[in-house]
Amino acid sequence: MNKHLNPTWFVMVMIIWPLLACLIGAPGTAIPPERPANFEIQTATPTLDPRRVTPPVEEKAEAAILPLSDAPTHTPDPRAQPTPPPSSPTPLPITQAPTLEITPTAELTQAVTVAPAPLPITPDPPLQGGEWDFETDFIPWPNPYGEPCPGAAVASGWTAFVEQGPYGSSCMNENLYQPNVFSGLKSQEITFDFISANSGVFRTIPTQPGHRYSIVAYAKHDHSLSPVNMALGIDLTGGNVWTAETVQWFAWDSASEDTWLETEETITATGEQMTIFIKGFHPMAEQGGKTVIDNVSVTHLGP
Repeated sequence: MNKHLNPTWFVMVMIIWPLLACLIGAPGTAIPPERPANFEIQTATPTLDPRRVTPPVEEKAEAAILPLSDAPTHTPDPRAQPTPPPSSPTPLPITQAPTLEITPTAELTQAVTVAPAPLPITPDPPLQGGEWDFETDFIPWPNPYGEPCPGAAVASGWTAFVEQGPYGSSCMNENLYQPNVFSGLKSQEITFDFISANSGVFRTIPTQPGHRYSIVAYAKHDHSLSPVNMALGIDLTGGNVWTAETVQWFAWDSASEDTWLETEETITATGEQMTIFIKGFHPMAEQGGKTVIDNVSVTHLGP
């Protein structure tokens, strides 16, 4: 130190200099000359008021990033089945409905098979005219009981039956007398003069079971003190015995003498054939009673 410097002045300079430095506002802190430039500046730590301290927010620990060599390795299960990725359905156009195709099977075909509509039933043509009208040939007929019947005959297609009564049996003849013919030129004649018995004709026709048939016949008998009772018989079994229990007898629709009388019956066939009987019964062996039969017909009415 300079020996000529006043120690008092030196002390004052050392005191005033820091004050001047503060007043001048030097930006930096004076570094003592005896200290290195990289020393740490210690600053005073302020004392915090515990009433104003806000608790610190805990930060979540960040996930530790492992080295690649330490990352877990996925080991596939050899028994696991591969799961296909979900497929997104393809939307159909709004204007087009989905088409369902069905492959027919035997069971399905059998189940949906529609039975064809039954064919309309065509009735058989009516049986009329010709043999049914007694217009064909007459076949000679011998009386089974030996009665004298000159020129006896039965219309073709028909079979005669007679009963032996207490005074004999009837005869069969071809009638050509026009007042005793209902239609055409001929009719079948049965005699009853002084005879008390049943006599008549029959024939068998094919039928369809369950079908209905209408039968019409005409008859006329001469006046007698014992009027002849006419009847129509049907045997649904096709039998040819007029006395059989299978024959159903229907009285003529009306009873009168010396005039043509019509009768009609509708019957339902039960088999493949039936027999039609037409007979007269003379209750007493009185004079008269001759009977003629004509214009028989059968109409198939269907089921």
